[in-house]
Amino acid sequence: MVKIKVVNWRCIDELELDLSKINIFIGPNSSGKSSLAYAIYFASKSGRIDPSTLIMQLYGHGFDKIARFFNGSPQSPIIIKLDNSELHIELINGMIKTLTPSNSPWRDEFLLPSERVSLIQLLMILPRLIGEFLKKPEASFMIGFIKTFYDLIATLPLSPPLGLFAADYLRATTGVKLEHVEGEFKEAGSYMLKISMLMPMAELMFQDAYTKLNLPAELAPDGLLDFAIFDSMTKKVSNNSLVVIEEPEIHKNPLKIIEFTEHIVNRALERDLTIIMTTQSDIPILTIGKLISKKALNVNNVKIYYLTREPWTRIREIKIYEDGTFETLPDSEELVTRLF
Repeated sequence: MVKIKVVNWRCIDELELDLSKINIFIGPNSSGKSSLAYAIYFASKSGRIDPSTLIMQLYGHGFDKIARFFNGSPQSPIIIKLDNSELHIELINGMIKTLTPSNSPWRDEFLLPSERVSLIQLLMILPRLIGEFLKKPEASFMIGFIKTFYDLIATLPLSPPLGLFAADYLRATTGVKLEHVEGEFKEAGSYMLKISMLMPMAELMFQDAYTKLNLPAELAPDGLLDFAIFDSMTKKVSNNSLVVIEEPEIHKNPLKIIEFTEHIVNRALERDLTIIMTTQSDIPILTIGKLISKKALNVNNVKIYYLTREPWTRIREIKIYEDGTFETLPDSEELVTRLF
């Protein structure tokens, strides 16, 4: 169990919660689900990366825009505590003073933002460009320029959080050994992630389950691509890592959401990961309840939090029981009322 405290971060004035192995943040749009998840990811990572650089890569803005805004000014200090380790950021007369955490509860951390499918398709452009240039020896001098341009896009706040996502994904998939990664999904197809030995690039290729046709990432179904992103990223990550995944339900029908949620849970147990999922769907929660009822998941390894805004983020824990049932979500009650 990891104790979390967040103060003056975006729409959060102050809140505290405990994290277990599988954690779900659910609630209406703009309730602070991603803000809370990103705060935890940010604080864990800031022990290894300069916080001012990290915040620009994550949001494309400095702390004066990320701090909670009240009465016409950003509030200070920003505090994010992970157990007894604290990230403390003071904003004083335009100056920033930071105290980075001495340690993190996790060995490493990885972010899968909601736009991950689009970002991975963007990342896949580089190996294709270089491949095309390699076919034309007279244009080989352009390869260095392309690589430099790509690095510029990935590290500057031009398309956040592209740089962080790219770094997390390549670090997770390459690890120490630059090996290819493969995976297969029932009745959906398979993929291969080819790792370049020359530079930190990766290329996802897919094979259709029925026609056996090989497809590049941009031609693969988005749902299958999302499966492959998570699966390939988490196959080789260090044990006791943190993985934040936004909206696991995107690009999937209800049955595939169930399958994907089960896959996330199994990978978390297999690799001893801490998972934070932000979602607007109750299907991941129902799926986890089913796993608890089947004794495939311990109820003590799951935390569900419901978030609202009033105007600042408020959070309450949704009680889970040993039989896999849980307290009714407020959204479910309102939905039934409106429909019937």
